[in-house]
Amino acid sequence: MAPAGSLPPGIDATVLAAALPHTVWVLAGAGEIEYANRGPGSPGEPWSFLVHPEDLAAVESAARVAGAGPYELECRLKRVDGSFGRHGVRFTPVDARPGWWIATGTDVEERAALRDELAGARRRVTETLSLLETLEAAAPAGFGFVDSDSRLIRVNETLAAMGSVARGEQLGRPVDEVLPGVWPQIAANYHRAWQTETAIVGTVVTAPSQGEAEGPRSWLAGCYPVRVEDRMMGVGLVLVDVTEREQAQAFRSVIMDDMAEGLYTVDGDGKLTSMNRAASEMLGWAEKDLLGLSVHDTVHAVPWNGTPQPESECPLRRIRTAGQSAQTVDETFVRRDGTTFGVACSVAPLETGGGLPGAVVTFRDMTEVRRAELEARHDQKLESLGRLSAGLAHEINTPIQFVGDNTRFLADAYQDMLDLLLVYRECMTPALGELQWSERTERAQRAEAKADVEYLATEIPAAVSQSLEGVERVASLVRAMKSFSYKDSTEQSYADLNEALRTTLTVARNEVKYVADVVLDLGELPDVLCHLGDLNQVFLNLLVNAADALKDKAERGEIRITSRVEGPTAVISFADNGTGIPADIQQSIFEPFFTTKEVGKGTGQGLALARAVLEKHGGSIEVRSVVGEGTEFTLRLPVAGRPETA
Repeated sequence: MAPAGSLPPGIDATVLAAALPHTVWVLAGAGEIEYANRGPGSPGEPWSFLVHPEDLAAVESAARVAGAGPYELECRLKRVDGSFGRHGVRFTPVDARPGWWIATGTDVEERAALRDELAGARRRVTETLSLLETLEAAAPAGFGFVDSDSRLIRVNETLAAMGSVARGEQLGRPVDEVLPGVWPQIAANYHRAWQTETAIVGTVVTAPSQGEAEGPRSWLAGCYPVRVEDRMMGVGLVLVDVTEREQAQAFRSVIMDDMAEGLYTVDGDGKLTSMNRAASEMLGWAEKDLLGLSVHDTVHAVPWNGTPQPESECPLRRIRTAGQSAQTVDETFVRRDGTTFGVACSVAPLETGGGLPGAVVTFRDMTEVRRAELEARHDQKLESLGRLSAGLAHEINTPIQFVGDNTRFLADAYQDMLDLLLVYRECMTPALGELQWSERTERAQRAEAKADVEYLATEIPAAVSQSLEGVERVASLVRAMKSFSYKDSTEQSYADLNEALRTTLTVARNEVKYVADVVLDLGELPDVLCHLGDLNQVFLNLLVNAADALKDKAERGEIRITSRVEGPTAVISFADNGTGIPADIQQSIFEPFFTTKEVGKGTGQGLALARAVLEKHGGSIEVRSVVGEGTEFTLRLPVAGRPETA
């Protein structure tokens, strides 16, 4: 046996060097190569010839700093094929030969690339986390993530504000401790979502508000299963504040929808500010058609003696201006179609905060008592009167539709981003062991493509803005209804209708994407003077109607939205290649409550609203349809708008 520290017989230093997975050079005092076990570099050749020219100065500097002692560095060295690769090199002096060195080099190019790729992945994870946190903070909804043990793992500011403990103490705690006012109402939905791996949505819950004076708030809650590949990670919570909607619906049901007597309010000038369903049905006028008009001039009939009565002598005005208490008077009203009917009115002054007081007027149709001979005619007209829109439903339901559509979009977006975040975390976890980086990267890239981060970053702010606008519109309407007064909508303003069309398409994305491809052919449009909120409602109704017309087609349909200018008029069209509309009902589709959809699938108010909005703008809407080929609605709007009615 060879003594310790010596090589066995038959194995010399050359054999040993050849077996090493590194390049070994023996360098003479002047830096010439005396020996190399592999790779480039011939005896007598300066070792510096192997160094990349850009790295040579750094290598020489490192040698000067090291002096006669061993040292290490990284530089690019020439490979056998002539290319340069990054190597880790260690220089060790030879004690027996002063001035001589043994250099060992290891190719670290792959390690350096992996390091750079890891740094890039960490940067992308950081950017994604920042985006997710920004979206969570900006959304007008509460977002949270609950794990399998019912512990709160993630929460945004809105949801945290509903908790019973400070936000810093919420994460990792059981949800029933953090949200004791909400969790008992949605715990069953959480368990169903976990067990069935399906979203459970549509539950309205109530919870105390931060300020006791505000009373409890209402929230629309949804539970969404969160999966990464085939593994259930937890359940996402989404809560949207719908307090104003619930209050508005309750108020509308009790006063504006269910009240048998007609009711309307006027301001100090006798102009209509609100009207309930019963009044609309009895008068034949939709609320939106009378807002801002003189009620006396519109609905007060000429007295029975045939002598016109000036407004100054109207009993309703005298009671209102004299500041008297509620009184009942007999009057005669005229319907929109010109027929008259007797009413018993109760008039009560309504203080509006300055100037002449307004009034709340309730009335009952006295036709059966005072005009018994017209009973049959009155009954015949009830059906047509019942088809007229009260207008109030659109004022409340359309903004809520915006909020609902955007909330579903935000929930889907939150789900996508959360799934992406969890994939990133899974790719970075040490638990994956020796899993190749390329496989980790491939998983992350698949998740990024699925989430479509760029699309979410563009569209979510618009959805948030639209949701806030819808909530504010509902809140404004509730405040107006509670005070029995209606503040006129804001003045017309110039707006980019092409942008409005794009925004509408974003809002209705879930309604359209499963049935049709949407082609936008938008020409150059000047800004149009309009009520943009009303036009957005029209665009949304037409887009959803087009999608509905394509749902029964065997193949995927197409919806084409175009815009152009014709002189002083902006022209917008919505065309689909759906089933078409029979010619005999094409004019009826604009009548209130007329619908060809199944019961419960449509109210028949969308196209009636569209025509009213276009007429209010001084424009028009036309339909061209061929059964089996499709339908096109063409909207024409004056670019300069219609002057506001004084």
